[in-house]
Amino acid sequence: MNKMRNLKLMVVLLLATSLILTACGGKESAKSEQSSRDDKYGGTLITADLLSDPGSFNPITSSEHSEIVGIVLESLTDRNAETLEIEPELAKSWEVSEDGLKWTFHLRENVKWHDGEPFSADDVIFTYQVVYDENIPNSSKDGMIIGGEKIEVLKVDDYTVKLILPQPYAPLLSQLNGFVILPKHKLYQTWQAGKFNQSWGIDTKVSEIVGTGPYKFVDYKTGERLVFERNPYYWKKDQEGNQLPYIDRIVRQIAGSRETQVLKFEKGETHLVGIKNSDYNRMKAMEEQKNFTLYDAGPTWFKSLISFNQNPNNPNVKEQPWKYEWFTNIHFRRAAAYAVDRETIINQVYAGFGQPDFNAVSAPNKRFLNPDIRKYPYSLDQARAELKKGGFSWNDQGQLIDRDGRVVEFTFVTNAGNELSEANLNIIANGWKELGMVVHAIPIDFSKLVRQLTSEYTWDAFFLYLTGSPEPNSGSNVWKSSGNLHMWNPKQQEPATQWEARIDELFLKGATTSDYEERKKYYDQWQEIVADQVPVIYTAVADSIYGVRNTLKNVRPNALGGVLWNLEELYLEK
Repeated sequence: MNKMRNLKLMVVLLLATSLILTACGGKESAKSEQSSRDDKYGGTLITADLLSDPGSFNPITSSEHSEIVGIVLESLTDRNAETLEIEPELAKSWEVSEDGLKWTFHLRENVKWHDGEPFSADDVIFTYQVVYDENIPNSSKDGMIIGGEKIEVLKVDDYTVKLILPQPYAPLLSQLNGFVILPKHKLYQTWQAGKFNQSWGIDTKVSEIVGTGPYKFVDYKTGERLVFERNPYYWKKDQEGNQLPYIDRIVRQIAGSRETQVLKFEKGETHLVGIKNSDYNRMKAMEEQKNFTLYDAGPTWFKSLISFNQNPNNPNVKEQPWKYEWFTNIHFRRAAAYAVDRETIINQVYAGFGQPDFNAVSAPNKRFLNPDIRKYPYSLDQARAELKKGGFSWNDQGQLIDRDGRVVEFTFVTNAGNELSEANLNIIANGWKELGMVVHAIPIDFSKLVRQLTSEYTWDAFFLYLTGSPEPNSGSNVWKSSGNLHMWNPKQQEPATQWEARIDELFLKGATTSDYEERKKYYDQWQEIVADQVPVIYTAVADSIYGVRNTLKNVRPNALGGVLWNLEELYLEK
């Protein structure tokens, strides 16, 4: 109490002192905030994440992932790599009509292209004109053809576009993610002249390649690097209202091999690297000395899978019809699934960083993953029981034979040069050999493998990695019976089986139903059918492991987006 009286008596002095201290503190606080803000800006981020030179910088005509998507070019929507939710990008908001056919997108009004020209609805309209042009081969068109028809794209005003769909299409927002918008003012004349297919090649002056993304393309040296600099016009800001991105310059070196990527990182020449699981323990031991941290980002989105050829158009069917009979026998496929030693794959190929996989949906995709499906844990006894159900038996030499006494013998291939694929191939083949099968496990040139799968159809069995997606409909070219990647029996005029017809129906319903719970029911059923019929056999999924230099801040690596998914928010410690 005495202290309180004293304080009251000295109120004038204290008030004055308080004002002085507050003023000083305010200046110091402002200075501190400004310093903290400035500390985030600047620096050069160096990676060696490219294994080879790009074939083209044209994101529409390129058959491979474009190295400028996401860095230079943006889409109407984006997917948050942490939550998997679709978020606004160039479109700040949208609404859809009750019938699901009319989508109105409101575009951001403060966006500029890297050369300072304003972004507008005209750029969106132009992009659709290019993609729908029959003279421009591109895969972007696939996601924008709905029920065999194009989307009608209308300009409402400079910053509003309306998409009119031929039928409801639930995955639209997902498809728009990655559907990059092109600069009309740079490419319209080229398109009109019929030369779009030749535009933005690797010999193009990089200043002509403009986007709205966080970085502009400033240099490309063949066999060496791609260089990007901060976009001074970038529209995105951080939570305090400061303009993004923070880092001034991105240098993406062309490493040529994974070994070189790791070596550069270990030498301190780069800020991040994706590492093989088998390198984890060795690199973990040098974390502190080399000033980096290893992140286990959890199961990858890649699917490692096996399939047997069930295509009646296989030219070898006439000479070897028995193979077609084996591979179309569901008990043979189930037996093959039971004989896959997934734990050995995890331990020997992925150094213990992985998990068994039985599902058509990628392991991290919790929104659509159905855990209640039939599984095939390693069991040679169950495999033999399935073979007996399928009419198989064993001869005196222990070889597996069919009803006609013919030894089960076939070729099992994967892409040569991929050590993970080759290691999987041998482990899986050994499991089948334990069942008495004669398996010729042969890595072959990737281009040859692609020809066999997509046009020649002469393969027996394969092991491959495919990429997964948060949106199940993105795999429709694999799962629809008419799909060109319906590998075991592609491009069917009519579904060959009732279960394939049912999957066609489920994918149609999944694509035309907007309610998430209803969609999940359809995709749950699809996963159950795949697990029951085993047209493909899933093996194991590895964890994604990244090494990141400790000077790179605000990193939150995950399996979908890697380290750079939030590139504009990363900064370098000074």
